[in-house]
Amino acid sequence: MRYVIYCRKSTESEDRQVLSIEAQERELFEIAQKNGLEVVNVFKESKSAKDVGRPVFAELLTYIRKGNADAILTWKIDRLARNLIDGGAIIDMLQRSVIQEIRTYDKICVPSDNVLMLAVEFGMANQYVRDLSANVKRGNRQKLERGGWTGRAPFGYLNDRANNTIIIDPVRAPYIKRAYEYYASGEYSTRTLAEKLYQEGLRSVGGKKIFKSSVQRIITNPFYMGVMRRYEKLYPGNHEPIVSKQLFDSVAEVLNESVRPKTKTHLFPLRGAMTCHVCGCMITASLKKGHHYYYCTNGRGRCEQHKSYTREKVLYTKVASILHDISFDTELIEIVYEAALERLGRTEAVQNDIYATLRTQLTSLTQKEDRLLNTYLEGQIPIDIYKKKLQEIQNERTLIEKEIETGAKPHDPYATLELTKKVFLTSNIAMKSFLEGDDVQKSEIVKTLLGNLSLKDKDIAEYQLKMPYALLKKVPHCDTFSTLSAH
Repeated sequence: MRYVIYCRKSTESEDRQVLSIEAQERELFEIAQKNGLEVVNVFKESKSAKDVGRPVFAELLTYIRKGNADAILTWKIDRLARNLIDGGAIIDMLQRSVIQEIRTYDKICVPSDNVLMLAVEFGMANQYVRDLSANVKRGNRQKLERGGWTGRAPFGYLNDRANNTIIIDPVRAPYIKRAYEYYASGEYSTRTLAEKLYQEGLRSVGGKKIFKSSVQRIITNPFYMGVMRRYEKLYPGNHEPIVSKQLFDSVAEVLNESVRPKTKTHLFPLRGAMTCHVCGCMITASLKKGHHYYYCTNGRGRCEQHKSYTREKVLYTKVASILHDISFDTELIEIVYEAALERLGRTEAVQNDIYATLRTQLTSLTQKEDRLLNTYLEGQIPIDIYKKKLQEIQNERTLIEKEIETGAKPHDPYATLELTKKVFLTSNIAMKSFLEGDDVQKSEIVKTLLGNLSLKDKDIAEYQLKMPYALLKKVPHCDTFSTLSAH
């Protein structure tokens, strides 16, 4: 097999404890040399894997799809992906044997392995990032509750880094107050107000003109009256307000008068979720003759599909049929879950044994170091021999401590396994919930489970199940546990 090495380390907090790219590359070449592996290329990336769109990762997959390599050597599975879409791409290529092997420092994955365990591992990497994000948000909320601001100060204020507070910008704050006063008069739109402030000398931090979108953000931000808005909540701030609450409310009244509310009699659950299979334009919907119809917007002006109107109920039936394909036998879910749980327990037991052995070895090295020192002090060995032996012990200690550090578990795998099981169970009720739910529930189910829906000749011509639900499509047809394990 021809291997490619993939090394990744981002500057974000989830990778703070990971080996550097250079260290990963060095360790992986040692593994390749020790096992006689043929390495044909090296890919190195400095981007977070929590979001899709990594350019080097895309190059890696293209390189393999072109037949230049058929195996990946990486430090850990989570170096490849921390999101379910990229993880799904790797799993798909492994299942189809486009990738013959994925090898890390502690495991090997091949096409015949149970895809569920690899999906769980990618899921755990994704959950770790989500947990980390939740911890950061929790810390930010605590600071907000104490009246402090998190992040960059809004326009018109400055970050006082010495005291970790927000202070008024003496240059721009007067313009902010005048902006509120001008708009409260009812004589200005956001566009004309932006122009007036520019003529009076207001400039952005970069010295450029501010536009109506910036004015809109300013006059709707309660921060300027001393209230901070974050995570859809309001927090009293410790910073000095630029405008009074009365002035802020006056501006809000003018804004409300300028907006004409639009009422909706029906929410079309599939509108915005489908495109025309012929021209690629969005599919829209409307009420005609007492029925709800979907049709092509014909945005390019040359598509005949816009003349074809599809009843909403017809599309509901077709969506329900798609969701039926990922219905999963509850008993089979429990079997796979129990098997995964048992395997996880065995893995944890082995890992605990390894940790215990390594700790014992460290204790033994300390005793060995003490004996060596006593031998030297008693004059039984010369100093050069003492220094040489001491260095050998210290080198061995460093290797063991590194092995303990790289094997540390960053999060709880059992919690992620429970979440994975929940995904399987969710697929069971998706069809029933779609058919029986209201318009909002229908829309949420489609957004959560389906993507790239396209319509042609009153039929769904193409669709994709989102990860991880795409992995479930083949599983309901399995008759036995052994057949399931092959997927």
